[in-house]
Amino acid sequence: MTTRPQTGSTRTRPPRVFRVFTIPGFARLLASEALFDIGAVARTAAQSWVMYDLTGSNLWVGLASGMRSIPILVFPVFAGAIADRFDKRKLLAFVRIGLAIVSIVQAILLALGIIEPWHMLALALAAGTVVAFAMPAFWAYLADLVPARSLSRATALVMMGQNAGEMAGPVIVGWIIASAGADWAYAIIAGVYLMGAVLILNAPKGRYAASESEDKPTYYESLKQGIAYARQNPVLPWLFIMICSVNITGVAIFPLMPEYATKILDVGPVGFGAMSTALGVGLAIGSISVAILGLPRRVMPTIIVSSFIWDFGMIGFGFSRIYPLTLALLFVMGIAGMFWMNAITNLFQREATGEMRGRVMALYSIGMGLFPLGWTFGGTLSALIGNEPTIIVSALGGTPLILLAMLLTPGLRRS
Repeated sequence: MTTRPQTGSTRTRPPRVFRVFTIPGFARLLASEALFDIGAVARTAAQSWVMYDLTGSNLWVGLASGMRSIPILVFPVFAGAIADRFDKRKLLAFVRIGLAIVSIVQAILLALGIIEPWHMLALALAAGTVVAFAMPAFWAYLADLVPARSLSRATALVMMGQNAGEMAGPVIVGWIIASAGADWAYAIIAGVYLMGAVLILNAPKGRYAASESEDKPTYYESLKQGIAYARQNPVLPWLFIMICSVNITGVAIFPLMPEYATKILDVGPVGFGAMSTALGVGLAIGSISVAILGLPRRVMPTIIVSSFIWDFGMIGFGFSRIYPLTLALLFVMGIAGMFWMNAITNLFQREATGEMRGRVMALYSIGMGLFPLGWTFGGTLSALIGNEPTIIVSALGGTPLILLAMLLTPGLRRS
């Protein structure tokens, strides 16, 4: 009797989240985006510090942030058309080089001691304009580079990098300003952007990179094609409405957190920091969970469940007078929020054909760019009707609208 030879390998395959790193160019893209996010958050922190040092006014600090946000709401539609016409890697590299130049100009003005508040406003506007061209190109390039089956895990890893940048950036820039000065902080931020540019230029083109020799439609025709595609797609208009509504009306909790920390829960600035940390840790856990588990093929149930958890977490936060309960609610909301963000991003990427991806992701970028207006909405409504009613109104901008969208759109029910 002969023994049957074993044909299977005894080697175990690595977890799926690690297989994403075997995709050519993904590791370079992830590293470049992590550097980009560290630079962006560090630059924002440095901008706030320098502007307050120059003026002693919170109003000027707010104006600088507002100037940076304006282009992000205006230019992504045009940026999406550009991303679909040119090599997305080169566009992302030019964005990083442009931000490096802006940072170098600020470093020189600070080193010479001639910087004025209007310089800071003008440079914030310039930086915001450059960043507006990055968002559609990045998300479109990610979908070009990564196969659809791995896209949710890749997106989760990118968002993990963004969260890490948000945590590390302010700490790094604070240490540099304290030890060497704000001019050196901006110079180092410029170097971080340039490293990111080198990494992205060495990544592969992606599956839908525009050919240098192909006959392209005019820029105006590209813009018209993108608008027509979005209008004719049965799902995209509702996706756009959903992401805009959630980012304007569904995030009223954020401007209320300082008041809850100081006047309602009486935990002071340290307690406020712990509240922000609880939410941040939840976001990080959510990212890790999506990276390991992935998303199901039908993501609308994930969107509904995560939206439901977020909304009821907000209501619980609004009425809670028990500090540990508040921290627990924020932690759970962070997990749900990250699942929601990954799922909605994945839906936008699915609804775009390769040659339309930049223009479709421009809609996503505009919706995400409305987030600062959500702070304004929450703070204004709270001043008019009070905290708890504001939280309830905010919750109504989430799950009920998503359920209505599903009821009216068969394509969403199948997504």
